[in-house]
Amino acid sequence: MKKRILMGALALVILAGIVTLAGASSQSQALVSRSYLTGTYWSDLKATVLSEVQKNTAYLYNDAVSRAGNGAGSGSFTAEKGVNGDIVTASVGCGLIWTAGTGTVRGGTLVDATEGKEVASGGALTVGHRYLAGTDVTLVVTSASAQWMAEGVWTVTAGGPVQPPVELPFTDVAQGQWYYDDVAYVYQSGLFSGVGSGRFEPYSKMQRGMMTTVLHRLAGKPSVIYSAVFQDVPAGQWYTDGTIWAGQLGIVTGKGNGRFDLFSNVTRQEIATILYRYAEKMGCDVSQTASLSGFTDSASVAAWSRQAVSWAVGVGIIRGNNGALQPTGDATRAEVAAMFHRFDSWIQQR
Repeated sequence: MKKRILMGALALVILAGIVTLAGASSQSQALVSRSYLTGTYWSDLKATVLSEVQKNTAYLYNDAVSRAGNGAGSGSFTAEKGVNGDIVTASVGCGLIWTAGTGTVRGGTLVDATEGKEVASGGALTVGHRYLAGTDVTLVVTSASAQWMAEGVWTVTAGGPVQPPVELPFTDVAQGQWYYDDVAYVYQSGLFSGVGSGRFEPYSKMQRGMMTTVLHRLAGKPSVIYSAVFQDVPAGQWYTDGTIWAGQLGIVTGKGNGRFDLFSNVTRQEIATILYRYAEKMGCDVSQTASLSGFTDSASVAAWSRQAVSWAVGVGIIRGNNGALQPTGDATRAEVAAMFHRFDSWIQQR
């Protein structure tokens, strides 16, 4: 099944590349017009791929429904279950039939193959429907218990009871967004605050001074005796205590010439390194690592951060984006909120 699904996905990817080339070329140079590719041809191809996926997975659906009804049968599906708050994850290409209880999508792309549409983040699963993971996907059980028939590897981890939606004071963080739970967690924990005027700015870039401030809060705001660790960090500013504290402990280092560079954006490999060093200072076991070879851009991870990035991937703090780590890319406030949520949860289990 995965091969057929991925063949269809590959066709769409190839077409997307053609569309890009058509858009990049002048109208006179393009072999096919962009409007045709993105209009009629694109719609027809998507419909064809969906039809093939549905046709080639129909036997799996029927087998799973049969097994769900009598608890027996053969095929590639296995019966699984969870309780309220359990986190259910799988990689691209895996499938399931939701057979009892309620659950919602927390992250990733989940396709409802029964209805032929994507389930939005925060969207509910429907009993009897067949679903396919279009990317790595995360679900959460929202009823007392739930059951499903799984094809491929679905991992269930305890996440604690699901609480009613938290009311946030931010006008730009709506329920149903993939980062809502993460923002709610870091806000309730006192790690993050807004940027003023009732805004969180989830898509704004996370700055280095913000990073040290949040980490200082996570540590419980230990007292700091000011010293000029960095030339560009004066006393008495909102970022002073966190940055000086982190510098004194060796959790962060500067950018050269005695400067910390407070307002530059923090990269993903810098975040991994900072969290790794903090975990070490807290006496946590940071030996669990994962190979980075499965990521398309693993070679671009800097040597000085490779151990930390391997650890962050190994414990689930960094998960990548469409198969890439983007180690030198800037992280948004929403992305860093998610990393701190995962990191704090990991710390509490030590």
